Amino acid sequence: MHEESVHTENLIKDTAKRVFFQKGRLKATTQEIADEAGVNRALIHYYFRSREQMLDILLDEVIREKKAKMVEILSSSLPFKEKIAQYISYLVDRGINYPHLENFIISEIARRPEKREIICARDGVKSSDLIKKELHEEIERGGIAMITPEHFMINLSSLCNYPLLAKSIFQTVHGMTDASYKKFLLDRKQVIFRTIFNEALPGVQEKKANPQSK
Repeated sequence: MHEESVHTENLIKDTAKRVFFQKGRLKATTQEIADEAGVNRALIHYYFRSREQMLDILLDEVIREKKAKMVEILSSSLPFKEKIAQYISYLVDRGINYPHLENFIISEIARRPEKREIICARDGVKSSDLIKKELHEEIERGGIAMITPEHFMINLSSLCNYPLLAKSIFQTVHGMTDASYKKFLLDRKQVIFRTIFNEALPGVQEKKANPQSK
C-alpha cells in the first residue's frame, strides 16, 4: 500500500475513533465520518466494505492497543505498586480520551453476543495472572488485605471505568461541567491508589490541609 493510501486510511480510522469513542456519536454514518475527515465517502467504502466492518476493525484496534499496554505495564520490572500506579494512570487517561468506548464495547457485546469471546479472550493473557505472584507477596507483607488476583483486577478496573460508564449521571447529579469532570477523573488516580494501598500515588505530592488558626 502506498504511503498516501496508508495516510488516508489512518486518517479515516482516527476520525472514526474520535467520532464514535470520543464524541459518543455511536450512530454516526459513513457520510458524517467522511465529512469530518474531509474525504469523499467513496474512500471509506474503498478501505472498509461497510460501516459494520469499519466498526469491527476500530474495536479490534483499540482492544489490541489496551491489551498490549496492559501486558507492557504489568509485565515490566517496576515494583508492584508502581506498576499499579501506571496502570491506573493509563486506564484513566484512556478513558478521558475515549469516554464512550467502554459503553460501546458493552453495547456491542449485548447486540452481538458472538463477539464476546473475540473481545474478552484475545490471546489468552489474563491481567490477574500477570500480577498473581506480586500480589501474593504484597499480601504477605501486610500491604493490603487478603484478596484474589481476579477480585483485585476487577476492583481496579471498576474504580477506573465506572465513573466513565455513569458519566452523564454523575456529572448531572454533582453539577459538573465537562472540564470539572475531567479534573475529577484525573484526581481519581490519587483516590484509587489510596483506596487500594492507603498511601499516596508514587511521585505525587499531596496537599496538606492548613491547620485552623485558633
